[in-house]
Amino acid sequence: MMPAYRVSVRQDLRPAPFPGRRLKAYARAALSLLSANGADVRVRVVGDAAIARWNREFLGRDRPTNVLSFPEADGVPGRGASVAGDIVVSAPTCLSETGGWKEAPEARVFFFVLHGILHLAGYDHEGGGAQARRMRRKELALYRRVLDGEGRGRTR
Repeated sequence: MMPAYRVSVRQDLRPAPFPGRRLKAYARAALSLLSANGADVRVRVVGDAAIARWNREFLGRDRPTNVLSFPEADGVPGRGASVAGDIVVSAPTCLSETGGWKEAPEARVFFFVLHGILHLAGYDHEGGGAQARRMRRKELALYRRVLDGEGRGRTR
């Protein structure tokens, strides 16, 4: 039996900056490529003011950021474990940070959602070095595969 990859997308911004169903499809494709043993990922698309509040409250950083991830379980998940948690992403920050990219807005925001998914799956870059390089390589490879799977390769 195939594992279930549950992804929900909630957009707090009005009007919504892009179709949520596309972002959801990208996230599900990434989870299947990660070979996670199931997933329950909740994505919330917000603006800069909201993510600045989350960033201040949870990380003590008084500024907007592109993405925050909140794993459901403490500790590092084992290989092939289920991926579960919440991802909060600021569409305005993500879109301004990818201003020169050719991809559609939802594909550009997905890049940061993917970053959050990798954190939920146990990847980390905070310490730098080999661990950060490993996460970056995985992130870029998955991003290309998901977009290529849609018939649109990266053009930047």
